[in-house]
Amino acid sequence: MTTEAHLTPATYLKIWVALAVLLLAGVIISRFPMSKPVMAVTVLGLSTVKACLVGLYYMHLKVDRRWLTGIAVFPLVVILLAVLLVLSSTLVRL
Repeated sequence: MTTEAHLTPATYLKIWVALAVLLLAGVIISRFPMSKPVMAVTVLGLSTVKACLVGLYYMHLKVDRRWLTGIAVFPLVVILLAVLLVLSSTLVRL
């Protein structure tokens, strides 16, 4: 492990603030009048960023071994492929 493994409380506070801001942004965006697909993609994008922040800092994937990071990232890749499959079938029907 490197010295990055021991993050300071200030770093955790910054990440917490970033997560709170992203959460608030998602709530505010969901209140704007826009098409549901655009809103869904935007909120899912924000949620992905939040999940990455949690994984990198609170789950310490940033400093763990690469194979452990791969194990955590693999389900995200499967979900992304499933979402792309659903979106592609929706676009074909249009």
